[in-house]
Amino acid sequence: MMSHPINYNHPEPLRVWPENSNGRGDVFLNFSPTKNKNWLLEPGKSYLLKYRFLIFNDKLRRAQAEEAWQSFAHPPKLLIQK
Repeated sequence: MMSHPINYNHPEPLRVWPENSNGRGDVFLNFSPTKNKNWLLEPGKSYLLKYRFLIFNDKLRRAQAEEAWQSFAHPPKLLIQK
């Protein structure tokens, strides 16, 4: 789960349920940009938050995780010249 560097209050704090929540061992977490900082949302303005989930079915090597992060946070820019 990745939060883009342009997001408000990046790196965003996480909200995590304790292991014993609801008495069932539920797992829950999410980004919470307003957990430790106020955010005034003004009428008529647009706000954008970008996230990416990396889903894999095997062990993820550190280099693979870093490559996924870099491609999300700093994608290559395309320059078209005439």
